Amino acid sequence: MLLSNYYFHADDNNHEALPLASEGFPYACTRNEMDRYAENSISWHWHAAVEITYVEEGTVRVLTPEQEMILNKGDAVFINSGVLHFFQAVDNCRCVLYAQVFDIHLLTGMYNSVFEEKYCSPVIRNSNLQAWKIHPESMTTVRMMESVLNGIELTTQEKEGYEFEIRTELGRFWLGLLKETEQIRERNPIRNSADVERLKKMMDYVSAHYAEKVRLEEIAAAAGISTRECTRCFRRCINSTPTDYLTQTRLRMAAEQLGQTDQSILEISENCGFSSAGYFSKVFRDAYGCTPNAYRHRG
Repeated sequence: MLLSNYYFHADDNNHEALPLASEGFPYACTRNEMDRYAENSISWHWHAAVEITYVEEGTVRVLTPEQEMILNKGDAVFINSGVLHFFQAVDNCRCVLYAQVFDIHLLTGMYNSVFEEKYCSPVIRNSNLQAWKIHPESMTTVRMMESVLNGIELTTQEKEGYEFEIRTELGRFWLGLLKETEQIRERNPIRNSADVERLKKMMDYVSAHYAEKVRLEEIAAAAGISTRECTRCFRRCINSTPTDYLTQTRLRMAAEQLGQTDQSILEISENCGFSSAGYFSKVFRDAYGCTPNAYRHRG
């Protein structure tokens, strides 16, 4: 099933819960128009699934805590499991992305199989490989891109047996990824940053408590650090502040409720932790370029 403009949710463990079809077929494809999101961006998030995002239209900036890359129309990016990442349309241009997300066991079939140990683990477990840009310039990358596009088309049509074909295309993509990343995977792995692990814990707390009155001290306590170090950690990793991230999370959830419920603006404001409907309308307009009511009724 192809989903449009999906909003990320935190699951019971406060990680980003993805709309995977089922445990039997843990795969989903989403179509995202960036102008449907605050500040034309998909805010910082992560998930255990791996992700392949293709740029159908426009130019997008992709960030991880250690990388920055620019993707143009026709490019794609591989995002590894558990990696924090962020997307933003460049210069507020119209930008359309297709993201395929899947649990790695769709390819491995079972734990400790030859597919897992020989082919998938060398990528998943390599901390050097957070994200990898795919530009169709060599025979290998052209074939990888063909597999990406075939996967999107198969998801759109959902013909009989499409699950088999999607798994085949993902397998072909993965073999190309192994070949393209061989040199970087041979380097000594970099240890996971303590900052990133702390940041995840603090983001978890925000995702679980955004509807409440949240204090900086509580966000910092989630990672067992001081408020000063909390602010520094957000700055170092994602060039933001805890307060700004909290506001972005509240706005994201408010936008979803505007699109999917008939609750009043006041009710949504209260549900998402804003101090008043007037303040909510102001920050929403600043982020989305329109009022909450106009956002609800736009096509």
